Amino acid sequence: MTKTTAKLASDVLSKVANFFVISASPVTHRPEIPQELKKQ
Repeated sequence: MTKTTAKLASDVLSKVANFFVISASPVTHRPEIPQELKKQ
């Protein structure tokens, strides 16, 4: 149960972080998005 909850929380946080990395980057200056975030 704890493992499932932890995995779910991890997945959600990864998606949120990925969303912020992409949405927070201005169009003119787009920093490199780390590979681990790109593959999701």
